[in-house]
Amino acid sequence: MARKSPTAARGGTITNVGPKRFRINWNQGARGKNIRLIVSGTRETAEKILHEKREEFYSGKFGIHVEKDTPVSTLVQLVHDDYLSNGYKDLRNALIHKKFWVDLCGTRRAESIDSAQLSSWAKQWREEGLSPARVNRRVSFLLRGFRLGVEKGLVASMPKWTALKEAPPRSGTRTWEEFTAVRSILPPHARVPVTIEYWLGTRSGETHALEWSQVSFDRKRERVEIRLKSIDTKTGQQRTAVMGGDLYRVLTEWREATKKSLCINVCQFKGRPLNSIRTAWQTACVKAGIGRWKNPDGEDVGQRGYTGALIHDFRRTAVSRMEDAGVPRKTAMAISGHRTDAVYRRYHIVRQEDLARAGELLLAHHEAQNGSNSGGEKVFSKCSVVGQNGSDRNGSKRVSGSGKKTQKPAQ
Repeated sequence: MARKSPTAARGGTITNVGPKRFRINWNQGARGKNIRLIVSGTRETAEKILHEKREEFYSGKFGIHVEKDTPVSTLVQLVHDDYLSNGYKDLRNALIHKKFWVDLCGTRRAESIDSAQLSSWAKQWREEGLSPARVNRRVSFLLRGFRLGVEKGLVASMPKWTALKEAPPRSGTRTWEEFTAVRSILPPHARVPVTIEYWLGTRSGETHALEWSQVSFDRKRERVEIRLKSIDTKTGQQRTAVMGGDLYRVLTEWREATKKSLCINVCQFKGRPLNSIRTAWQTACVKAGIGRWKNPDGEDVGQRGYTGALIHDFRRTAVSRMEDAGVPRKTAMAISGHRTDAVYRRYHIVRQEDLARAGELLLAHHEAQNGSNSGGEKVFSKCSVVGQNGSDRNGSKRVSGSGKKTQKPAQ
């Protein structure tokens, strides 16, 4: 009778082979591997490694779902680290989402979150007034952590989620009159970024990162050249724009007003870099009549619930104006920073006047080819809904005045 292997050997054994050195032996059988590892550290470290090997083996061989104890905080930290490693621009929003999930369920076991839980949270957030787009971004951040966790073996799978239907992209553009009206109300330091964004269609982050070393003035031709660093642009590509007129005058005056400042940023306030002008912008738009407060009685701007014109509207405005001015699309995309033609076209807003002009051009083209009188004959001259005997298609005879019908007598 063959001697049976000890029970411990069936799941692997740990042997001390020296100071803080342990050997793991595990013969997994005909369909497994013969594992032999040397681990430096304590016995607890070796036991932990052996336990992980057991989970991998038995879950793969028998289809057993081995639950992981990974908390949500670990997954969202993976996303944050991924942002840092790849140099993604939107690190600020990543920090906001990370803090939200840590506060909500940071210590909760990640695999306990399923699709039903995500749907429940989404319903709650919508009832609290969060837009579908913000709900989707919030959930997507967590799911990204799940994907990274699956790759690293921290979780076995990720919950299923069907994104909410979002509102179509904004299509508003701003006229020159609206722009100048708001700019005249804004404080001096806020007029510079809106002017740059109105003419060049830059993103707010790109505008606020602009330094004086990236701005060159041509006094003779009255032009200004602006160069955006690749590290500051969303697409990671350097961009250059050259323009005169209003943009040149505003930047020239601002340079003269801030020449004693030690701040290297173009957009600055009291000698410090300017990060945002949202409060000043919203207040100015309400005064100019292109925005309003949902709750005018709020103590501060953040509690009043602004709705109306956005600074980002100038990005669509700049793209539409370059198209209308006949700027080649390749050049316009190089100025605005759009990498794909599809996104660029979305920012080009077609106005009602453009549609009417297109109809006029189409008609003029038709008349040039076929003559101005083509299509002038009557289409319904020999056609009538009512028959010759005064009856309609159903055989009912119309009676003028009363509006009633008399049935045609049976044959």
